[in-house]
Amino acid sequence: MRYQRVLTHLLVFLFLASLLPAGFADKTAHKVARVIDGDTIELENGERVRYIGIDTPETKHPSKPVEYYGREADSANRSLVEGKEVSLEFDVQERDQYGRLLAYVYVGDIFVNAWLVENGYAQVMTTPPNVRYAERFLELQQKAREEEKGLWGEKGRSVGRESGSDTTTVFVTKTGKKYHRKGCRYLRYSRIPISLREAVSEGYEPCKVCEPPLLPRRSSEVPSSKKSPEK
Repeated sequence: MRYQRVLTHLLVFLFLASLLPAGFADKTAHKVARVIDGDTIELENGERVRYIGIDTPETKHPSKPVEYYGREADSANRSLVEGKEVSLEFDVQERDQYGRLLAYVYVGDIFVNAWLVENGYAQVMTTPPNVRYAERFLELQQKAREEEKGLWGEKGRSVGRESGSDTTTVFVTKTGKKYHRKGCRYLRYSRIPISLREAVSEGYEPCKVCEPPLLPRRSSEVPSSKKSPEK
């Protein structure tokens, strides 16, 4: 009798667990009607899809100019998916505050979100609870930075931005992955001072809102002129 009760409870638990929105892959093929920008697309059914975990430079912001490498990111995304059939993988939260689907997007064997980060067209933007591939994206971003791909090239590091020094004080939060200048709105609830060198070494990225100073490249960090073959 006791064994039957335990078995019944286990079956109920497994059934309820199967109902939890822990993320799933949509195996249905969806045709991309158009590319909105580097990280957003519109499907033939009218649904707009925002790529999870990444952020590309702005090209369509109503009050901001086109950001550096925005057109290149837009073009890369267009070449990857426009007019093609894609599959979607969802995480915990399926839609954002604008009603857009939040998804990891695949075209054939290409994981589009990861490809854009790996090739320097996008930077990591981790927004809980959708964090399934956050660590993978950070690893790809670090590799892109080291190889100075795309927006991590020398021009991207310096265009329109001030430089700081190793000891310049910036601020991070308890849960975020960005570093900020004093007064940034994202420091409202948490503000931890840290040196610019420490922030960069620990993998923090500059906030796109307050645009804190960038760390100049040391002479010892300048890569050799030898380049790896293009893929």
